[in-house]
Order: sequence, then C-alpha cells, then structure tokens
Amino acid sequence: MTRVLVVTVEPPWPAQHGGRIRTARVAEALGRDAEVLVTFPDHGDRQPDAPVATRPLPWSPPPAVRTRASGRPHLGGHYLAPVTDSLVGLCDTFRPDIVYWSHSYLAAWAPPAARQAPQVVEFANIESRRLATMVGSAHGWQRVARRAEAAKAAFWEPRVAARAALCVALSPPDLDVLRGWASDVVLAPNGVDVWPYHPSPPDGYVLALASYDYEPNVRALRTFLRETWPLVRAALPFARLVVAGRRSDALAQEFADVPGVSVLGTLDDVTDAYAGAALTVAPATTGGGAQLKLTESMSRGRCVVMSSFAARGLPAAVHGADSHRVADDPHTFAGEVVDVLRDTSARHAQELAGWQRSATLGWPETVRDLVAAISMLAEGTARP
Repeated sequence: MTRVLVVTVEPPWPAQHGGRIRTARVAEALGRDAEVLVTFPDHGDRQPDAPVATRPLPWSPPPAVRTRASGRPHLGGHYLAPVTDSLVGLCDTFRPDIVYWSHSYLAAWAPPAARQAPQVVEFANIESRRLATMVGSAHGWQRVARRAEAAKAAFWEPRVAARAALCVALSPPDLDVLRGWASDVVLAPNGVDVWPYHPSPPDGYVLALASYDYEPNVRALRTFLRETWPLVRAALPFARLVVAGRRSDALAQEFADVPGVSVLGTLDDVTDAYAGAALTVAPATTGGGAQLKLTESMSRGRCVVMSSFAARGLPAAVHGADSHRVADDPHTFAGEVVDVLRDTSARHAQELAGWQRSATLGWPETVRDLVAAISMLAEGTARP
C-alpha cells in the first residue's frame, strides 16, 4: 500500500476551522486507499482518536531573526525549523512514497531527507500575492518585514512549484499562476460538509465567523464595525452582530461597548452559531484568496454578504448563482446587510440557491482529481 506522509502546521483534528478542516478532509480522502500519516509541530488542541494516524513533533517557537534573515519564508521556518531533525527521523522510519505539504511555505523548508520521495505541494494561497496585499495595512517595521517576505516569496515560491512532482491549486486564478511555474498541477477547491437545509430565523443576527488569529480578518472586522455597522444600526436599531471563531474572545473587551455586538469566542461546534444567524458577512480585503467560510456558510443555508476581494475565492460551482451579495464601500455593504435582514422571503430564496449549489461541493467530489493524481504519481514511483 502507498505510504503518504502529510506535513502540516497544526493538528487537523478536531477539524474546527478552515485550515484544519481542509487538511483533515484531504488526509481522510487519501486514507481510503493509502497508508497516511499526518505529522505537525506539537502545538494547539489535538484529538486523541483522530480518524487518520498522526505524529506530533516536539516544537517550540524559534527566534524570529533566524527565519526572517533566511531567504526562505519566515512562516515556514517558524513551524518547520524546530522540528527538522524529528521530521528527518520520521522519514527514515516511515519511508513515505509521497510527501504531501499542506502549505507551500512548509515545502520551502523541506530537509533533503523529506525530498527523496515525490513532493506534492498544496498552494493554499499564492504567497507572493497574499503577502503583497498585506503590506499596505502595516506600519513601521511590520511594513518592512512584510515587504521583505513578499519579495522573498517571489523568489522561493516558483522554485518550490518547479521542483514539486505535483502542485495543488485551490482556485482557478491560482491554477493559472501555478501552470506558469510547474508542469503538473491539479485543481482541488475547498469542499464542504453537506448539511440539511434549515431556513434562517426571521429575527436572526448577523454572524461574523472567522479565525481571528489571522490579522486580515481582525482588520476587516474592525473596519466593518467602525464604518459599516453604525449604518446598519441606524437603519435597523435592533440589529445584532455576533462575532465568533478562533481567538475571537481576545476581541471581546475591545468590542464590549459597541451597540448590538456580542462575542462568542472559540467554538468547538459552530452549528448553534449558524442556526441563530440570518446571514454571515465576509468583509476581508486583504489576505488569502480561497476562503472556506464562504462555502461553509452556504452549505449551512446562510446568505453571505462579502467583499469583492472575498468573492474572488468562490468556487466555480457557485458562480452565477443568486446565493450571495457583493459590496465594497461601507454604505453599499450596509445596504445589502439591511436588505437581507429585512426581506426574509428573498433571503430564504438566496439561502436555498446557495445551499443547492454548495451541495455539489462535498469533499469527496472536490478532492477526487487530487486523489486520482496522487494515485497515478504513486504508481509511477512504486518500489520494485
């Protein structure tokens, strides 16, 4: 049986948010026909009875100067440099036929022992572009650091793609970029866990569900609360906004005095948060391209009001569907939120349209081509 070593940044299980969910579902899909071992730096919560075998590697944060001074990505060094020796030992004992990197910035730090097997590299984002969008929002040394990381990415990213046996794109725009760098690229967009459709409650709240340990999400939320939310409340004085997601509890005190806003914090299960929501918002204007929370909201039967930046990451399956609304300036964004809250019938129609389209995006379907490509790669490199 083919042995696949999946290297990622954190424990995929429990699969509570975007990055974890994707890695978990990919590993589970690969595990149906291969022996899969998932390894990661040992930090964060992990599920003891994970459905796929895992191997945490002892980890502590390295000095930032070490990784920032390198020509390789700081983020990859932050996670991988402290576990390099452990990863080499694991490769020696597990002897993988394929090594699957969940992020390109990890593959940039791959030790030689991990590169002896064919490399499959997932480009969760085109890092050079993601980092470039974040330069303008930083100040002082942070702006200098981000500009340097974007410049470094323009160097290491195409080289990581070129030496990979297979590159994985999450969106058509990223697919086009990777085809210019690599000879073998497969599209595997984010999928969803398919849920029954339940219409949103007439008196539901606005839900801002995201990972708030990611700076673009925090910045977008702050801008939304400062510029857009007052306009919503002016039109609908009883409108409510619920903020939830990883490390959102760190924002509770900051938003304590904002009218109509409450913070749920990190959630083990998002079902109840979605159940009480009339709609969700995705106001990000910087960061990554393929935002899993968009299709997750639709799979939960909720309309999304999103920025045009966020909409660029929507999978082709929902293009053209009357399932979401796109707005950028505060007045237009607020107007869309108010319209969705006020018109329950129209909202339910959009919810249903989005739910029906997202039902075609189950994980087995979205990663099918990826699994097939890895199977073909393994057959071509099978040991005698």
